[in-house]
Amino acid sequence: MKPEKLKGYLRMAQSATEAFRDTQEIAKKEATQRVQNKRDNNPFNTAGCLGEIQVAVIIIKILEKCPVFSLGNVRHDILSEVLSGKITIQKVARKDSRHNKHASYYYILREFEDLLYNLRPRMKRHFDFLDSFYVNLRPRFTLKDSQEERTRQELFQCFQRYSDLFCKTDSTELMKNKNLKISIHIHKGRQFLESRKADTHSGILDCLSNNTSGDVMQEIVLQYDFILSKAPERSVREMVNFIYANVVLSCVKPESQHLRPYQTLIDLLFQVLKGQIPYGERLALHFIAVALLWPKQIMSQPESQKLGSYASQMRISYRNEMKSVYNGKLPVVHFFLGKKPGYTGLVSLREIMWCVRPEEDVDSLGTNGKIWKHERVNELLCRVTGEVQRKFILADTRNAGLKIEVSAMYKSQLYGKEQGSKVSFFIGFSMKGPLAFDID
Repeated sequence: MKPEKLKGYLRMAQSATEAFRDTQEIAKKEATQRVQNKRDNNPFNTAGCLGEIQVAVIIIKILEKCPVFSLGNVRHDILSEVLSGKITIQKVARKDSRHNKHASYYYILREFEDLLYNLRPRMKRHFDFLDSFYVNLRPRFTLKDSQEERTRQELFQCFQRYSDLFCKTDSTELMKNKNLKISIHIHKGRQFLESRKADTHSGILDCLSNNTSGDVMQEIVLQYDFILSKAPERSVREMVNFIYANVVLSCVKPESQHLRPYQTLIDLLFQVLKGQIPYGERLALHFIAVALLWPKQIMSQPESQKLGSYASQMRISYRNEMKSVYNGKLPVVHFFLGKKPGYTGLVSLREIMWCVRPEEDVDSLGTNGKIWKHERVNELLCRVTGEVQRKFILADTRNAGLKIEVSAMYKSQLYGKEQGSKVSFFIGFSMKGPLAFDID
């Protein structure tokens, strides 16, 4: 690629990136206006995020053809470092044995430093946001949307290019240094988790619906186990993700020998709940806390008595984080409350769907209530009682005096029910909080 071509392409890419950022800002302003109009069910416009990701992929393809970055694995790793903002173009130039020959390329690249150094962080931010958007929210009137499916397929293709560049490091030489071996293994483990989108709770939950194999889930658990046991510091995110990974593994491969004992998971959960919780981790932590700690038997731990507080904090975090994007959407229910103790106390939506005959229209079953009449579904799920309180239900638990606020998934099911009247229902766990289904 000639220098003048490189400059022209990067100039166009910068213009396109700025245009897509403007598009996303407009979408945010539109979303704020929609929240005030209860009749507006138009979903959040994600075109700006997707567009910026697509342009970033094109930039990567362009730079891979630039002589500065196109000479084998070492140069590939240097490109990854530059686009991650970890190494400057000036430093690359100083260490380049062909610096004089490549001088015109370095001169052009320095013109676009801001675009290049922020490329990976912005791609990652958009991938994480869109994963959270698509995994935790669904169309209001159907389980699947054709436009959404096409967008997710395009995102998958873009993420493959991202993963090829940023989640694969040639560490052969580094591994020869014994002092670095543990650090390199931890780094490679984190790269593996990111390549499987298992470095976020949304990505781990998505493994329930994207047919991730039991062997892959097992490897995810093992990588987290290694990182948490060897890393100098254990982050709240990695501890919470380790809990999610075990829960999902219990759903896809319950017989796994690498599934951590349920009580070990609960002990880790209590440990995290007692510590300082970063703002960005609260929604994920309180969701899994409510799902795992909902009393199916009498529980004496003080943390379990705070379940109502965790549910309340989850609703607040959900509104703060998702308010601008949940218009025209419903929260995805990832698990239902089961009858049995331990891991089997959480029943995934996938398992519920296995109980439904293939010829039935799954999209309509949730709204017309047929799915709750299946004998197998009733065998799996725990029916809870509660008391109607205006717009919500105060659910009973096995712990005397502990009642938890639960919203109706479909508000119409509360119409005509008097204040204080007793009802029974199934509980689904979503990021919005616990939801009541089949209210009777």
